[in-house]
Amino acid sequence: MHARTQRRRRAGGFTLIEIILVLVIIATLAGLVISQVGMLGRSADMSATAKNQQDIANQIGMYFVLQKRMPTRLDSLLHDVAGTPTVLPLATRAGATTGVNSENQGWGLPLGGANGTNVHAQLVASDLAALTTPAGNFARSFTRAGFVHLVDHAAWSAGGNCNDSGLATTPRALGNGAGGCWVARVVTTTNGDAVPATGGAIVRQIYPHLDGALPDGVVALVAVGVGPSSSLIPDTMLSAPIYPGCDGSYYGRYIAYFAVFASGERAQLVGVSDSYGRFPNYSIQQFNESLPNNARQG
Repeated sequence: MHARTQRRRRAGGFTLIEIILVLVIIATLAGLVISQVGMLGRSADMSATAKNQQDIANQIGMYFVLQKRMPTRLDSLLHDVAGTPTVLPLATRAGATTGVNSENQGWGLPLGGANGTNVHAQLVASDLAALTTPAGNFARSFTRAGFVHLVDHAAWSAGGNCNDSGLATTPRALGNGAGGCWVARVVTTTNGDAVPATGGAIVRQIYPHLDGALPDGVVALVAVGVGPSSSLIPDTMLSAPIYPGCDGSYYGRYIAYFAVFASGERAQLVGVSDSYGRFPNYSIQQFNESLPNNARQG
């Protein structure tokens, strides 16, 4: 009877060696799974950002259909310093001992890497009502689309979240006269600007065959951020999305681009990028190239 009980006890349990072997197998399998999940992290970011860009374009179009105008209170991407509008400046992260770079940036439009796009270098604060090269009433084209107000970025403070732009400031009124129509304009050769030769210039991504120029009839490209103050919320979207990789140390909202016409006809949406100035084609390409073993779809 005693021997039978001992056999039952041995049959119902695991030895220490068996437990160790099981743990080793589980750890090995977990390591394989975690490594594959890590490889899919960038794929997920690129997939999400491409979808967000397309969704924002669709939602702006839907808003126009419903309201017969473009959304107001979009982010101007400008920062008012003593009454002078400037493009969002770059600030060093609190506590950093060196200058502003992509590793220690704490505020402003993001700095791209060696092969990235530096949006800050491709925007200029411009008064459409005073722009005379080429000649034309650009402000009328932009405001005719329904843009009554844009929202400037709130003043920077150490530790501030760059994505909360506009929540604590007064919207900037747009006009055609003395009040001005200040916006963030994309640099183009049509406007006499120096367009970056490398890094994926914004104007070349929107109009890839014109080498930095604008099509006939288009006299300016205006960039606006789709931030939390936009009238898109809650009419056609519940919240303003942020680039998945953004940690709040730089502006991570998506940017919509509008073509302004010399004829005065209302401005038209021509593209949506992430805050690095990367458009859906790039995001989809990066998604494909970031799959395990550099696999591609299609």
